[in-house]
Amino acid sequence: MRTELLPIDYMTPGMQAHVTALHFGDESLPKIYMQSSLHADEMPGSVAAFYLHKKLLKLEQEGRLKAHIVLVPMCNPLGLAQSINYMHIGRFHLPTGQNFNRLFTVPMKEALFAELDKNPFVFSKDAKENTKKMREVIKRVLDDMKPSSNVHSMHLNLLSLSHDADIVLDLHCDNFARLHMYTMPSTWEPLEPLARYLQSECQLLSANSNANSFDEIFSTLWASLIQRYPNEALEQATISSTVEFRGEYDLSHENGQKDADGIIQYLGYRGYIDLADQKPLPDLVNEPHPLEGLYYLPTPTTGIVVYRVKEGEWVSAGQEVADILNPITGECTAVTSPHYGFVFALSGSRVAMGERKLMSISSPFDIGNHNLSP
Repeated sequence: MRTELLPIDYMTPGMQAHVTALHFGDESLPKIYMQSSLHADEMPGSVAAFYLHKKLLKLEQEGRLKAHIVLVPMCNPLGLAQSINYMHIGRFHLPTGQNFNRLFTVPMKEALFAELDKNPFVFSKDAKENTKKMREVIKRVLDDMKPSSNVHSMHLNLLSLSHDADIVLDLHCDNFARLHMYTMPSTWEPLEPLARYLQSECQLLSANSNANSFDEIFSTLWASLIQRYPNEALEQATISSTVEFRGEYDLSHENGQKDADGIIQYLGYRGYIDLADQKPLPDLVNEPHPLEGLYYLPTPTTGIVVYRVKEGEWVSAGQEVADILNPITGECTAVTSPHYGFVFALSGSRVAMGERKLMSISSPFDIGNHNLSP
């Protein structure tokens, strides 16, 4: 294993921070990239990374790795250091309010296309050769980007580590949730075995969520390249997924070991690891739903939230799913779901306020959603 430290620029005088990347296997082989806790207060992915570290180290020593595997546990040292009144705040950068998983300061597609307009790419008939050469252009474009803040610098470091990976997994969690995944319709087939090995209960597919989330930076870039050059030999060179490991308080050795083992089994299934104990594919828990079927249930009023359903339940259109209590007026307001779907997450809000969602419901039907939560 090789440990790499990538310094984060734009730190205040006297302060230092860096991204720590762990490299396993022969670095000339195809790359797999995994990171955890980009939302720095979401720890279940980093518990999985703890066990991935141990498993990968052992597999490397046994000579079983058939890929260069990069693991970046706790990939957001900036958010890791943030707290207010004893509460860890890791989703947003406190000085600017930027969501750490919204990379709007990295216009990767625009920068790459501008470079290709300036220096036209010479395609061959071999898709693999085109992938190798295009990744060199992507790296050059990334290297030319100059950070404007410490968050920007950290994002560029993470992208430099992952730009040439065949598979990118960004490990997150929700508030109170069941294990679920996000990916693109075009990459669902190669990622479906991961959903099986992890026993993901909800899979949400979108060609582009328009959120500029980390996992979409390179997967949507390759999809855009294929669309831009329809007659050239191009492949979907990077497939990626945001994996949400249940809720933020679901921290246990059992879950961490199980999640790490699911990822290892998937990589073994894909041929990136020569496993002595490769397990057969489990059944898929639930078929994927379109992201357009995602519904964030708002509160109709303010008050104390009493949930009538739990994460992991299916609800019907019109079903009462929560009550909002006002102990001052004595009013009880029932909240109903307007859609049929799977409740994959509860916000855990104790006091309902206008800006907070109550729960996330995934419908198998397109209900017109086009965005992720802020």
